[in-house]
Amino acid sequence: MEFRNSLPATGVYTSVMACKKWILRTLRVAGLAALAVVLLTFVAVQFQQRLLRWRAERLMADMHQIRLYQSTWADAQKLMYRWGAWGHYDGSCTATDCRYEINLTDASWRSWNRGRSGEVGWLWRNKTANLIYRWLGGRYAIIHWAFIVQDGTIWRTRTWVAIAVPPRSLDKDDFGYVLIVDAKSQQALRHSEGGDWVLGGEDVPAGHPYYKMGQPSGCEGCAAKEVTYSTHTPQAEIVRLTSYDFSCFTRLISCKFPEDLMPAAREESPDDFDADHQKTPNPSALADTCGSLLWAVARDAGTVVIVDALSVSEQKGYYGPYQIAQAKVAAYLKGSSRWPVGSVLKVEAEEMVPGKRYMVLPHEDTYGEPDRYADESEIDPYRCGVQEDTPEVRRELEQGFAQNDNLRGPELR
Repeated sequence: MEFRNSLPATGVYTSVMACKKWILRTLRVAGLAALAVVLLTFVAVQFQQRLLRWRAERLMADMHQIRLYQSTWADAQKLMYRWGAWGHYDGSCTATDCRYEINLTDASWRSWNRGRSGEVGWLWRNKTANLIYRWLGGRYAIIHWAFIVQDGTIWRTRTWVAIAVPPRSLDKDDFGYVLIVDAKSQQALRHSEGGDWVLGGEDVPAGHPYYKMGQPSGCEGCAAKEVTYSTHTPQAEIVRLTSYDFSCFTRLISCKFPEDLMPAAREESPDDFDADHQKTPNPSALADTCGSLLWAVARDAGTVVIVDALSVSEQKGYYGPYQIAQAKVAAYLKGSSRWPVGSVLKVEAEEMVPGKRYMVLPHEDTYGEPDRYADESEIDPYRCGVQEDTPEVRRELEQGFAQNDNLRGPELR
């Protein structure tokens, strides 16, 4: 009798144990499935990042094969064929005129780009998914390369690279900041070329007259470095300036500074920049600029005017006395005739002597858009921007003029 009464209890126990085993098995399967999903997602994200890095390195290698003014339309066509899946141009693209750009991006950049047209991509709509993407090594990133073909050869190139640095806490409401490095070519290292602002100070760098490097002062949510180099910069120097460390795309511990992405910027000391983040020349190195580097000053000058010094007088200024020379415009060597021949100008220059003829290289703010608050007859020359008219000086200036070209349209942006 007691044996029969124990049967139901045994059955219940067996059912409970079977149910427990089923639950444990289900949890184990679910855990393994979740782990597999995480691992597969990690592998997918890492594969994307490594593929992006591989493509970026291939693109950089192709970019370093370009020789400005030498690489031909056929060379440009090969690049457009190879990178056509990521390339784009507006209007027509012919051997006479073509502006072409290539953009390599990660999934989050493409998702954000959709949002610009009003439809936010899923990776940005779902903050948790975005957090997981970053935690697994995904980086909001783009590699942009553009070039200009004119009259059968490549005249300009520009690259910029951006990559997100996630916050330490990986807070889904905090997207960290973005590293940006930019390298662009121009015929002259001045602002009035129709392109973006040239960072790195106003004077020709004495140690490296072919390029200027600086960092923007108003970059919110980003850390940036920018280099502008002359189109006649030696190829080895262009390669050095535009060699990026794309390991930043695959590191689980992200790069933190622009110098991590642009190794050439590591050579620039923070002490070499002023309060506005512009490059400040080394005073001991500037002594040579007015001699052997006068050609670079001429390259960057937009206007060069020949004047005859009439008189010199001393003026009182905020920083002490300075000399103003009255000079008559005799002719122009370069640029537009902002001041008519025969007009009398005021030139701030201690070197001028009445009765002598000089070549003046005005600062671009002087010959640019008129300032209604300034005296339009007053010239503010570059440092080294007043030179006595001699055959030796003319040869130096002509060497710089020879590096200027006639690009149709604005510089690359």
